[in-house]
Amino acid sequence: MALSDVTAGLPGDAQKQLDGYRERERSFKSGLTPPRGGSAEEQQLYERRIAIERVIFSLFPRKDSAKVAAGFALDADLDREAPFIDDLLRSLPVPWLAPYLNLIAGHRKMCDGRMDEGRHQLARARDGGHPLIRLAAAHLISTGVCLRPSEDVPINPSHPTIPHQPITTSVRLCSPSP
Repeated sequence: MALSDVTAGLPGDAQKQLDGYRERERSFKSGLTPPRGGSAEEQQLYERRIAIERVIFSLFPRKDSAKVAAGFALDADLDREAPFIDDLLRSLPVPWLAPYLNLIAGHRKMCDGRMDEGRHQLARARDGGHPLIRLAAAHLISTGVCLRPSEDVPINPSHPTIPHQPITTSVRLCSPSP
């Protein structure tokens, strides 16, 4: 199925955000420094952080998004995502990031078997005002499943409506972009 066939049914606000996401994703340049002489594990961790940075930068067309994206990607505790995010949300200096953070933490909680808590947090993500995050959160709430949580494949907003694609804590929005 062609990408345009998949995204044609998106609401107008989501389609506009998706177009902007793709444009920003193409222009993305990481602010993180790669590990010199790092192990394979360190390189993998670096790549996870870059994926997070890319998503935040691409989702939010703001002057400060590159700086915030790099800072969050570098500081994020990827072993304790939901608790880390919950702590961060209590005193979040950049409120525009809250829908994305609620999406990640809500998904992680559902994957950890805390369905009610996860759905509650996903509802906050859905209601946070960002059209693409709203679609992803609504999908996760309605399906009630953690899709392939053991794989570390980022979700991609370029394909927000494709079902049964990997969803992980690097939450992008559904399969790699072209």
